[in-house]
Amino acid sequence: MAPDERDLQIRPGQLLKVAQSMPAAPRILSQVSSILNDVNSSIDDVTELLRRDSAMTARVLRVSNSIAYVGERPVASLEEAIQRVGFSETYRVVGFAAAAQVGQRHLHFYAVTAAQFRENALLTGLLMERLAEFLGLEGRSAYTAGLLRSVGKIALDEICVARGDHESYEADGRTPLLRWETDRCGMDNVQAARVILETWRFPVATIDAINEHYSPGPDSPALAKLLNVAAAAADRCGHGWPGEWSYWTQALDHAEAVRLTENDLHEATRDALEAFGPVRAAVG
Repeated sequence: MAPDERDLQIRPGQLLKVAQSMPAAPRILSQVSSILNDVNSSIDDVTELLRRDSAMTARVLRVSNSIAYVGERPVASLEEAIQRVGFSETYRVVGFAAAAQVGQRHLHFYAVTAAQFRENALLTGLLMERLAEFLGLEGRSAYTAGLLRSVGKIALDEICVARGDHESYEADGRTPLLRWETDRCGMDNVQAARVILETWRFPVATIDAINEHYSPGPDSPALAKLLNVAAAAADRCGHGWPGEWSYWTQALDHAEAVRLTENDLHEATRDALEAFGPVRAAVG
């Protein structure tokens, strides 16, 4: 391998450094999930955790005061916000806030704006949550996989831009995205996501779903196939990523494999889009 090719290889240590420098929101999301899984937890446990990050607190209040959760009067505290949205809905709201925090800048490596990143994450998360209901799968894990499936792209973008690699995917546009990433970085975005999400201690089921969702095989977990279906639906709705469309050509086969009907897909897409509009405005 030539010296310049060696320089392109991104190492796990670089990813860990980026993960540590990212906003605390995704790590808080993981901790909120653990609290909500504890039957002995309370609103106080959640509010104590969220208060550790002022940016997250502000985002949660903003979403809770949005048209998505409209009330008679604005809420001014985390306790009021959680009471308004409901304890079971708290994770969803924190997820919206997390997507807003990690998606705050243009991704030059991919020629994707912050708004495009957030919108794809939000819509895919909402689609996953709704589709999971049809299959009796745990909605929180499904929602998380959709919300964070592109977190590896943030890391690859940050490292590549920092080293002066300003050639964006848009300049190529023909090579499938994962191959282009591997050529440029020595790894693709799902490999990067695995390192980061393991560091943040997300459940194995969520990590495996993201790791396999581009090309799920017969033995892939149902959540990976569902994520392929959800990402394809987001793309059809005009909120896809450059270079990914070729990975969604078998989405209907994956839907059939997990026993989703066309009516299920239609209903889930309709419901997700209905929720998407107000939430997009709240986190924009």
